Amino acid sequence: MTRRASGPVGVTALVSADHFVSHVFLLALPPLFPLIAGTFRVSETRLAVSVTLIFVAQFLCQVPAGELVDRVGGKRVVVGGLALTSVSIGLAGFATAYWQVLACAFVSGVGQSPFHPANYALLDAAGDAASEGRQFSLHSFGGFVGFAAAPVLTTGIAALADWRSALVAIGIGGFVYALVLLVALAPVHRRVLRASVTETGDDAGSRFGSIALLKRPLVAGMFAFFLLVTLADTGLQTYTTAFAVNGLGFSTVVGNSALTGFLAVTAVFVLVGGWVADRYDVFALIVGGVAWSALALWAALALAPGSTGFVVAWAVAGAGFGVSLPARDRITNALSGAADTGKSFGLVYTGLPIGGALAPVLLGAVISGFSYGAAFAVVAGFFFAGALVALALRRVRP
Repeated sequence: MTRRASGPVGVTALVSADHFVSHVFLLALPPLFPLIAGTFRVSETRLAVSVTLIFVAQFLCQVPAGELVDRVGGKRVVVGGLALTSVSIGLAGFATAYWQVLACAFVSGVGQSPFHPANYALLDAAGDAASEGRQFSLHSFGGFVGFAAAPVLTTGIAALADWRSALVAIGIGGFVYALVLLVALAPVHRRVLRASVTETGDDAGSRFGSIALLKRPLVAGMFAFFLLVTLADTGLQTYTTAFAVNGLGFSTVVGNSALTGFLAVTAVFVLVGGWVADRYDVFALIVGGVAWSALALWAALALAPGSTGFVVAWAVAGAGFGVSLPARDRITNALSGAADTGKSFGLVYTGLPIGGALAPVLLGAVISGFSYGAAFAVVAGFFFAGALVALALRRVRP
């Protein structure tokens, strides 16, 4: 029988690859919107509702998913979630009506909801405290690579065949990887849960305790931090190209280059952030990182640089954001005991779908009422507010 991965290296590799696959699924539909819209004779704006539904499903299901992780173990939940997401994206390739695409997107979001609580529970169970930041950084890096790969994979397959084949092929690929996880990954988190029951004489992971965690200042504060930083990150990803074209008079190439620069530098500095998070004060890293991003954006708005300066400023902002991510995850992991890891990440990471859903609407209103520049001043403000929250949490930490 093949030995299943149970150590830090093997589990981190498998879980980081799972994060890659999950992010491919998150962006599987948008690059294909022009082709799908032509098939069903609907606008791309109406198809964008599918993205909102994914966020809504994650919001509704992520906390229960975290509870489930602490009941049955991270492996079972992440394998089931990946299988469900894979099947739903694959079935979208067989859709015969617009509403069926939306339904598949919603189910995909349900399947996406366990990824963060389950993946981090597995990393925590197999990890080593001395290298925890590096493990989390590799996990985050896998997600960024997934975002980068998704448009290439979907549009590449669609160019060779059609959009239906692209979705079916990606769905099959995800399902195959779910089987790989089923076979190759040891139930490391389940073992931790059993040990917790043995030591305490109580099934610590079976109570519905996620909401109770909000009574802890650090948990509530980290939820607020996730929400604020996600508002900033999502707003930046949504409106950078439009800002470059409509607000600054640059070309779409410049706008896309700035966004690519932000994401690419963020991904690189996530790896740097993992190394420093294992050596230095994680609260200080978060405060410095997201404040750096805020200042880089404000400086660009104040100095009004040319196209090259605009791209450089966005890349500089990505450096601070990337450094903060592994430190953020280390703090979240420390918020609860081993039997409550799923609850902690399930609750705190709910700030991501909320922020992802609200940012386009809130910043769109600012753009309509004021300007693109004002909207990006608000984006920088969200980053800075996140730094202030982290600074406050630094004062109340145990």
